[in-house]
Amino acid sequence: MSDRFGEIMQLGYVVTDLDAAVDHWVDVMGVGPFFATKTVPYASVTFRGQPCDAETRVAISSHKGLQIEIIEQTGGGASIFTEFLQSQGGGLHHVCAMTEDLDASLASWKARGIDPLQSGVTMAGIPFAYMDTDPDNTGRVLELVQPSAGLLKFFDKIERTCAEWDGSAPRIDL
Repeated sequence: MSDRFGEIMQLGYVVTDLDAAVDHWVDVMGVGPFFATKTVPYASVTFRGQPCDAETRVAISSHKGLQIEIIEQTGGGASIFTEFLQSQGGGLHHVCAMTEDLDASLASWKARGIDPLQSGVTMAGIPFAYMDTDPDNTGRVLELVQPSAGLLKFFDKIERTCAEWDGSAPRIDL
């Protein structure tokens, strides 16, 4: 069987309380520091083919090359995140892999009968898609991201900072 997507580089958790989740990862798991946003600026997002106004904040850390992403929806209407929270109460929601060409990846998945459940572009011009790989909504969603040079630079910064982390300053606000 051929590869259907690239290397999993991130585990994405959807939670109702980002601060408590970060505290758990830092205090219990020893993972940190977390780079935390106040909000993620989106240029456009669709959910189930309709415009989506979900507002989210995110915190990202890395443990030995595997990113831990924590997402809290702070406003807006229905989204992949609100559905998961209603269904599961929170937890591991998705794995993320990067792709050089999101449009080509989407076409390949469509040929197998799988479309994006939620997709969009950030204000920084980074396209992403959460694929409809988990009809039972149990935390098996695949997110595909087409990274920019800036995003790769940011991810490198996260990796270096986390590798050198001494346990102080558990959060870096962006």
